[in-house]
Amino acid sequence: MLRVLATSALVVAAGAYETLYLKQNDANLIHNTRILYPSAPGAYPALVFLHGFALDVQTYDEILKDAAEDSIVILFQMKFRALNSALDEDANLLEPYLHDSEKGILPRIGDSIMQGYSTTHIGLAGHSRGGGVLSYAFTHGIVKDGDYSALVLIDPVVNNPDSDVPAVVTLEKTMVRATYFNDDASVCVTHGWPDAIGAKFDVKDIDVVVADKCKHMDVCSSWGGILPLCHSSNGDQCKDIARALIADAGFGAKFVTV
Repeated sequence: MLRVLATSALVVAAGAYETLYLKQNDANLIHNTRILYPSAPGAYPALVFLHGFALDVQTYDEILKDAAEDSIVILFQMKFRALNSALDEDANLLEPYLHDSEKGILPRIGDSIMQGYSTTHIGLAGHSRGGGVLSYAFTHGIVKDGDYSALVLIDPVVNNPDSDVPAVVTLEKTMVRATYFNDDASVCVTHGWPDAIGAKFDVKDIDVVVADKCKHMDVCSSWGGILPLCHSSNGDQCKDIARALIADAGFGAKFVTV
């Protein structure tokens, strides 16, 4: 459907959710990791969020804070890329980052970190290059249908469509929620959902929102939200669109779109 519209860590209270930061080397992780999670212990869905090119794990709080009241939100800081997108490297690290018995983050939840918490189902989400990494992972068979409950793509981009998203992937168990913006001509966007990625997803449960009043960086907050490049004057509305898609995918049910 298409619509227009306890290891080395720092824990900080943040209203109805908490913030946990884990350093890669201290915590024996593949990447530095930031987790937003509900204040009350319990069993929750978990959303794994991949950031955009040259951004970081603190750039998306405005679109993830509502999800964090009802879900465990895992953000991993991918290696900075200066010369190439290296989607293959990060796509291949996704599964061990999450599931490896020694370096995986998911086996730690309820054990060495976040005692009293557990996960019900796991979803994946990404903005910009992060969405490109996830698109690469699915179209190369690294991630398969049903491995995760949902895929949320927020203005995803790839550099080389022929090699980055080479094959059509059929998803009958994994839902897809996607949005793309009216920013095709800007320096912030290469090949996005309309011209490169969307045709590679044959999905039983899919909803795509065309946010034609948004620009590529509108969903960013923190320092990324004040960059003058690739922003519109509709930032709040664009963040709402992203938050509603995330909630519709099963992460942050309390958020109601306006």
